[in-house]
Amino acid sequence: MMRRDRARYLPAVLAAALVLPLSACSSGDTDRCAEAFTEAATAVSGVVSAEWECSDNFGGGWQRGDVVVSATTEDEAVEVMDGVLRSIAAAGDLEDTWATPQQYANEDGSIVVGANDLGFNGPPTVGEAREHYGITPG
Repeated sequence: MMRRDRARYLPAVLAAALVLPLSACSSGDTDRCAEAFTEAATAVSGVVSAEWECSDNFGGGWQRGDVVVSATTEDEAVEVMDGVLRSIAAAGDLEDTWATPQQYANEDGSIVVGANDLGFNGPPTVGEAREHYGITPG
């Protein structure tokens, strides 16, 4: 390739180098993620609080949720967790690849349950929860 030809492509390469990272790390996506998860979880009776952190970095991201449930027994906590996962599965704003919480605990931390108590092999993604419950968000 001639030097003139390379110089002609330089502006396009520089523009792509600036635009791609900015669009991939949009704070709007992380805000939308945290708000949608929190809304889905707090809509369930028995959820005391729910907080999420979401990151959408170039090349990948992560989601971490902290859900506190009002439960005096493990069975009650599992029932609330089941409701939260169903609500998350039904939420149209959540993407299939996003992760659900690793555990759910009562206020004093004496009861902690996880999605394996519902037959999942670890914390499911939103898509896995949708498939498990047969839910298509509408």
